[in-house]
Amino acid sequence: MNHKFLFLICLIVIVFISGCHNNSRIADKNKDKGLSYFVSSSGDDNNSGSMVRPWKTLVKVSKTNLRPGSTVLFEGGAVFSGTLLLDSLDSGEENNIVKIGSYGKGRATIDGVNSEGIVVNKCNHFSIMDLIVKGSGRKDGNVSDGVYITGSKNFVVDSLELSGFQHSGLHIRICSDVKVRNVYAHDNGFAGIHVTGTTIYDTARYDNENIYIGYCKAENNPGDPTVKENHSGNGILASSVESGVIEYCEAFNNGWDMPWTGNGPVGIWLWDCKSVIIQYCISHDNKTRPGAKDGGGFDLDGGVSNSIIQYCLSYNNQGAGIGLFEFGAGKPWENNIIRYNISQNDGSVNGGSVFIWCYKKGGAMRNCEIYNNTFYNNTSTGFSLVIENNCPGFQFRNNVFIYKNEFIAPLTKLESELFQSNSYKSLSGNRKIAGYKNLHEWTRATGNELLNKKVIGVDIDPGLLNPGSCTLTDPLKLNSDNLAGYYPKSGSPLIDHGLDLKKLFNINPGLKDITGKPVPMGKGNDIGALEYQPNN
Repeated sequence: MNHKFLFLICLIVIVFISGCHNNSRIADKNKDKGLSYFVSSSGDDNNSGSMVRPWKTLVKVSKTNLRPGSTVLFEGGAVFSGTLLLDSLDSGEENNIVKIGSYGKGRATIDGVNSEGIVVNKCNHFSIMDLIVKGSGRKDGNVSDGVYITGSKNFVVDSLELSGFQHSGLHIRICSDVKVRNVYAHDNGFAGIHVTGTTIYDTARYDNENIYIGYCKAENNPGDPTVKENHSGNGILASSVESGVIEYCEAFNNGWDMPWTGNGPVGIWLWDCKSVIIQYCISHDNKTRPGAKDGGGFDLDGGVSNSIIQYCLSYNNQGAGIGLFEFGAGKPWENNIIRYNISQNDGSVNGGSVFIWCYKKGGAMRNCEIYNNTFYNNTSTGFSLVIENNCPGFQFRNNVFIYKNEFIAPLTKLESELFQSNSYKSLSGNRKIAGYKNLHEWTRATGNELLNKKVIGVDIDPGLLNPGSCTLTDPLKLNSDNLAGYYPKSGSPLIDHGLDLKKLFNINPGLKDITGKPVPMGKGNDIGALEYQPNN
């Protein structure tokens, strides 16, 4: 046979085999690629799930193993009853996630009736977006959470409305690398948004990691009728978390129908957490059951460490604007920061602007830097501080305290707490501080408000523009215009009178005030949550 002809035949065979092999790889790749499935109220579960031949029920979706890259879209405006179930066989991949959402006009509704709306168990790399998830009501038959996600990683929950569940609207348990955005959780029982774990008495471990909750609203979650030996009716609550952020969220009118008469709910709070920041949030008009405790705005509770509440607004809460509590958790409450916040008329029922409490029979509580806050309290009780237990390392600097009657609640006392360069003003004209006739007598007796033998506290009118008038509800509008009532006027004793915390105590105070203005702007540091603006 001609050698050239034989070579040509071999070359053709090689090319053919190679082509077949490449076509096989393309086919396999297409086989592994996720598909798009559509679910419609007019569909049929025997259909292919395409847009023109959609499925009909949640059961069909739950029984389908979704490949990485798959999308399941529910018909906007339609209602699908039952529970959507996702598990490990529905997981996506890092750059090829599984997506659940709506198509067409508006959002689809998943009606869990008396059970969950969506349950996700050990499923990674997915997103759930643009859905309404509802239950039959916290007192009308529902016994569960709206969206329950457990044992999962790398997921996004975005643009959900969650209501009518006896427990929580959104419950995340033992998860990591989580992003929760634009969730509106209302009319649920235990909480609007709840993150939980198992480490309440663990001395080192946390069950959740890298949790982000932003741009969410928790409204009118009154209480869980089945929880009769603990609190319920919270707005946003996270526990067993290491590393997280809660920001640009609003919590209001929660907790008013809690059945328990002991400890109570809070608008936005943490316990058993480490390195979590709450910032740019508004918590207002939260409540508790008559005769019960708490009902406050913000709270760092048992076992919280290395965490911060900053740039937040709290007002008209029945409990304290900021609660600092330790109930006896396994980890110490320590090394926390409260800075550049405003509390307005909080503590009308329980506590004052700030409430500090530690369980006497257990739990370590120590070290908290509280600086550059503005605490205004013109309620019937009107206290700035309620301190039921004295803990080491609590330091108050550069704060504005405006109170109706007394600075600290009667029958409570100061011991090891340190106060430096704060402003004190009683709206009733009462100049007593912590049982002493005035600031100077207190200073001489205790050493508070002294630096280098000089009195640095201020007990005259702080000269704020219009304190007590803020009704802001949108966290995105925590700016100079909406918080203008708390700016110092020209000539205010707050201007340039604060301590340089970095220079004197090696405390990094941050670069801005609650409105985002740089600090300091003048010759020195100001006292309070807002830096003086010459144009005001």
